[in-house]
Amino acid sequence: MAFGWFSGKKDPAGRSLEKADKLAGQGRWAEALSYYEDALEAQPGWEPAAGGVRTCRERLVAWNLEEAQGYANAEDLPKAQEHAALALELAGEHPELRRRAQEALDRLGSGAPEAPAPGRAAERLFPPSCACPAPSCATGGQGETDEDLASVDDLFGFYLESLSAEEREAFEHLGDGFAEAFVHLQQGETDRARPGLEEAARAHPDAPGPHYALGLLAALDKDVEAAEGHFLRALGADPDFSPAAHHRADVLRERGRPGEGAAFLREWLKGHPEDGEAWVLLAAGSFEAGDPAPALEAAEEAVRRVGPADPRPTLWKARALRELRRPDEALEAFQTVAARHRDLLEALVPLGQLLLEKGAGTAEKAAEVFKRCYRLDGDRGWWYLLRVAEAYAAKGWKPEARDVLATARRELPDTEEALAQWDVVSRRVT
Repeated sequence: MAFGWFSGKKDPAGRSLEKADKLAGQGRWAEALSYYEDALEAQPGWEPAAGGVRTCRERLVAWNLEEAQGYANAEDLPKAQEHAALALELAGEHPELRRRAQEALDRLGSGAPEAPAPGRAAERLFPPSCACPAPSCATGGQGETDEDLASVDDLFGFYLESLSAEEREAFEHLGDGFAEAFVHLQQGETDRARPGLEEAARAHPDAPGPHYALGLLAALDKDVEAAEGHFLRALGADPDFSPAAHHRADVLRERGRPGEGAAFLREWLKGHPEDGEAWVLLAAGSFEAGDPAPALEAAEEAVRRVGPADPRPTLWKARALRELRRPDEALEAFQTVAARHRDLLEALVPLGQLLLEKGAGTAEKAAEVFKRCYRLDGDRGWWYLLRVAEAYAAKGWKPEARDVLATARRELPDTEEALAQWDVVSRRVT
């Protein structure tokens, strides 16, 4: 295979993208951004990950600019500038986002928030009500205003709306300190979130919510060992808290222990057979552990539990069928996903490969699939063009295959792997 994510087994970039898509679907843009960037770092130029980064930055910039305008209307210029400056930072290297953020800063009269005077702690975005002078919790003794509290409450409520019912129930009654810390967590400010979450864990030792949130924080910081520990503590507080079970299984996959995660989920599902997400994760973990038969069983159950709108169950079913050397059934499953999710490369690439493997009769269809992939993912266009050339050659269209091969050669990156692949296809075609 040219790239790990083209194969059935999920590589680190694929796992990061899967988690990022899930977080983005919940409106958790700061967390999603971190995972999209991980995927992009592992697979530079990968358009699904790059598009996710753009979307997350757009949402975060827009939200901070709205907050800046709100504080400006309330004549709180320092906080308005702080949000506008954060928007500029979150814009990254995207010119249009940077322009919008810079224009907001210019309207507010400064290119950066006012620096704190010597000896005075920097004012926090959401200062707590205590009068402690420590930077980690202080307001300089001035306390919170009603406007500050309303802002935290509104943001906390906004983030809760994107969560599952179980997560909302676990988070709703943990106090103002937890609410503020959770807002920081959702904005990716893990250092500011940590003290409040740890305090909530001490104050509510029998509640799953604080340790679950600390697990999310540790995962965001890429400390997967600590994350697993917190998810286990959350399950200790509530053995039926499914979000912690799901995240523990995910963390075990991240730690390279998918078989252990699958075993954990099998035990979990004995008591929670209705948990569709757990069936999806069991299919993933079983497949990544090299067990396609139980992965297929779990995927088929996930299809029944989750429904057709979510592509993951059918994708895992298709991958398992392909690994079990049942290509016609795998082809049908990939076609099912591709018909509903027309831009999903994880379905299109193996679909094209299977059509190509079937020979001349389906080679033209394979070429059309890879042409669509080329339009969706231009940064890896050379790889798709090589597949198109192979498909044309299988049809006996040698002149067309040579033309496509020449185009692929011009787009080829200067790597040994790419050159070797081009050489193999060139020999087949010519």
